[in-house]
Amino acid sequence: MLYKCVALLDMDAYFASVEEAKNLSLRGRPFAVIGNGERPIVISANYVAKSFGVKTGMVITKARKLCPKIIFVKADFSQYEFTTLKIIQLVEKYFPVYKEASIDEVYIAVDSIGDVSYGVERLKELKEEIKEKLNLTCTIGVGRNPIIAKSACELAKPDGFFVVQDFEEFAKDLPIKNVTGIGKESEKILERLGIGTLEQFLNDKRLDGLSGFQKLKTLILKEYTESEFFKFVPPKSIGHSLTLDRHVSNLEELLEVYKYLTFGLYAKLLRGRMGAKSVSLYLKDRFGSFSISRSFIFYTNDFLLISKVVENLVEKLFRGYPVSKVGISLNNLKLIDGVQSSLFWDEQQKRFEKLAEFENIFFGGYFVLRTKKIV
Repeated sequence: MLYKCVALLDMDAYFASVEEAKNLSLRGRPFAVIGNGERPIVISANYVAKSFGVKTGMVITKARKLCPKIIFVKADFSQYEFTTLKIIQLVEKYFPVYKEASIDEVYIAVDSIGDVSYGVERLKELKEEIKEKLNLTCTIGVGRNPIIAKSACELAKPDGFFVVQDFEEFAKDLPIKNVTGIGKESEKILERLGIGTLEQFLNDKRLDGLSGFQKLKTLILKEYTESEFFKFVPPKSIGHSLTLDRHVSNLEELLEVYKYLTFGLYAKLLRGRMGAKSVSLYLKDRFGSFSISRSFIFYTNDFLLISKVVENLVEKLFRGYPVSKVGISLNNLKLIDGVQSSLFWDEQQKRFEKLAEFENIFFGGYFVLRTKKIV
């Protein structure tokens, strides 16, 4: 089946917005989410911080220089995975055909449920339900193919909704730098040629001999989205590591941290309807870095089974010395039918969501992720 209309749903300043939804005291104040490494960088800034010039990938010293009152919040990737799972569950409520482009971007086949006008109305309802249920905003761009949808989405940010109905008019006004697929180097070349809009780019015959530009032209002019675009290919593995706020010497605390990281990866398994064939753990203590792995008899997304194996591996890996960094990965992934232990998942999800509401809660090792979160 060929889809003649596609939408891109892109969450606005996603990680920062999730943190703000959890902690309303951040609202209206400049803040940025930073990574957990030894030299963290900005990975998401709210729009107040962006107004000062703070950008993704910026080192925190430069961000503070641009915005002296900025607040830095340590990233909580497991929480972001949980939230994305909820978003995907809402997308599935409205549309059967979609593709996750990243943790905060979803392409949707608008006409997979009927004509385009009906699909557009459903998109509006989806946008409102995300805002109502999750207290998060998103921007949606709609066009005849993924490139046009993404370009429309970028123009409408934040909290916008833009349907490209007249492509010729859209191309006439769209700056070429805002076209998906045009990088900084390409922009410089086009600027030297006097090409400033998408319309000029498409009509300029001087570009026909340049394979990169010719290929982009073809993709932009496509009047349909191939069904192959929405095909999901599972990654070989998914993982997450965490540098701890303080060294952990207690096994029970360490088990809680690993369980929390496992929960984030498990949300990713559910979103992709994937099963894992093995799990690997990593930790770093004062004497070096160590890892351990175990294979399952079959592909599984059973949280009870995975968490029990993780617990057993942690007990074997931990040697009683202070731990400064941990990591976990689920490996050899493939698509499987069904979700195992879904009732247990719902129960556990509520438990972790309740914990996430508090900034300074002491719950086993969980406080390692919450204490000193804002720095």
